[in-house]
Amino acid sequence: MQVTAKFLLPLALGHLVEAFPRRDLTSATVTVDTTVKYQEVDGFGCSQAFQRAEDIFGKYGLPPVNQTFVLNLLFDKTIGAGFTILRNGIGSSNSSASNYMNSIEPFSPGSPSARPKYVWDGYDSAQFSLAEKAYSRGLSSLYANAWSAPGYMKTNLDENKGGYLCGVTGTSCPSGNWMQAYANYLVQYIRFYKQSGVEVTHLGFLNEPQLAPSYASMLSNGTQAADFIRVLSRTVKKAGLNVKLTCCDGMGWDLQAEMMPELQAGPDPAINHLSVITGHGYESAPTFELDTEVKVWESEWADLTGQFTPYTFFENGTEGEGLTWARRIQVAFTDANVSAFLYWIGAENSTTNSGLINMINNEVIPSKRFWAFAQFSKFVRPGARRVLSSSSQSAITTSAFVNTDGVVAAQLINNGTEPYNFKVAIQGIRKGSHVRPYLTDNDNDLSPLPVLAIQNGREFIGSIPARSMLSLVSAK
Repeated sequence: MQVTAKFLLPLALGHLVEAFPRRDLTSATVTVDTTVKYQEVDGFGCSQAFQRAEDIFGKYGLPPVNQTFVLNLLFDKTIGAGFTILRNGIGSSNSSASNYMNSIEPFSPGSPSARPKYVWDGYDSAQFSLAEKAYSRGLSSLYANAWSAPGYMKTNLDENKGGYLCGVTGTSCPSGNWMQAYANYLVQYIRFYKQSGVEVTHLGFLNEPQLAPSYASMLSNGTQAADFIRVLSRTVKKAGLNVKLTCCDGMGWDLQAEMMPELQAGPDPAINHLSVITGHGYESAPTFELDTEVKVWESEWADLTGQFTPYTFFENGTEGEGLTWARRIQVAFTDANVSAFLYWIGAENSTTNSGLINMINNEVIPSKRFWAFAQFSKFVRPGARRVLSSSSQSAITTSAFVNTDGVVAAQLINNGTEPYNFKVAIQGIRKGSHVRPYLTDNDNDLSPLPVLAIQNGREFIGSIPARSMLSLVSAK
C-alpha cells in the first residue's frame, strides 16, 4: 500500500526564498478592495456519478485507510480541499451493469397516471454513502441531477441516445404525457434521501440536453425545459420540500446562453422558478456572464482526452495541467460571475484525466488539477463574496474573496515565464492582519510559505515563481 500525501510534507528549503522580494525581479502591484463586492460563493465540488462513488469505497480493492484518505482529500477543509458541493446522478436504468445508474422506478407502471412502483436500496450506487461521508466533513450542497428520465417516459423509449420527455412542446407519445410522472419521480428520489437522513439541496432534471450519446441522456430546448420546470416547481412546493431547482447543464456556456431567452419567456417565466442556472465548459468555456440575475454554476468540466498527468502544474499548457485549471476557475469567477465551479469526477480508478484524484493499484495520487482547485476551495468558503481585484502586470492575474468571518483570500496566478515581485494593497482588511501565502507549482502542492507581515497599514510584499499560483490568506 502506498499513500501519496505531498501536502503533509514540509516545504522544501529552496522555495522558502520565494516568499520574499528579490531586487532582480520585475514588480507587480495588486490591488484588492473588499468594499466593492460581487457575487456570493456557493462553493467548489465534483461528482461521483456513474458508479464512481463505488471506486472510492473499494470497488477495485482500495483499502479502508485509503478510502478515508480520499474522502478527507475531497471534503475535509483541514486535511484536503474542503469541497462543499457534491453532484449526484439520479439514475434512469433498470440495470446496474457496467456503469449504469439504477432507477428508483426501473419499470413502467403502465401509463403516466398509473400508480408508480418505486424501489429504494439505501445505497444508490454508493452515492448515498458518499453523501453521508461528505456531509460529516462539511458538505453544504448536495446537487441531485438526472441525466435522463426513464426510457418509458421518453419519445425514443430508451434512457440512452437522447429522445425527449413525453408531453413537452413538440412531442407526441402514444403512452401520453409523462411530465407529472417525471416530476413525481424526482420528488420521490429526494424523499428517499430525506427519509434516510440525507438532505438534497439542489435538483436538476437535465444534463447536456444538446447531446444524444449512447449513455443516459435526454434532449431539450429552452421552451421544452420551461414546460417541465413549471410542473416540477408546483410538484416540489406541493410536497413541501425545501429544494432549489436548477437548469439546464448545457454542454457549453454558449449553448446554455442560447436557452436563456426561452427560460425567460411567457407570462409565467420558468426562470422565476429556478434558483441556479447550470452550465458546462466543454463546447465553450465560462468566459462571460449569462443573461440572468439568478445564481450561475459551472457544474461540470474536465479533461476527457488526456492520459493521467498527476505531477504537471505547467509544461506546455495542455488540458490536464494544473495551471490550465487554475486559470479556468479564476476566469469563471471574475468574467462569468459564477457562484460555484465543479470538476466532473473527484476520484476514480482510471488512466485518464477525467478525475482529479487517481486510485489505481491502491495508490492515491492527487493531480495538480486537484491542487489548483484546493488553492481556491480550501480558503474561499460558502457565503464568501468576490471582491474587486486588479494587477498592474498582465502576466499576473488575480481574484479575491471575503469570507463571512472576514478572512480575505486573494489568488495570484503567474502565467509568465519569469518570477515576479508583488505588492498587494488590500483596502478594508482588518487591522493587525498578516497574510499566509500558499504555493502550488511543479514542485509544491498547496505549500505554506512564511507569513507576510503588513506594511504601511494595508500592504504586503513578496514574490511569486514563474508558472505558479499563490493564495494569500489573511489572519490576525
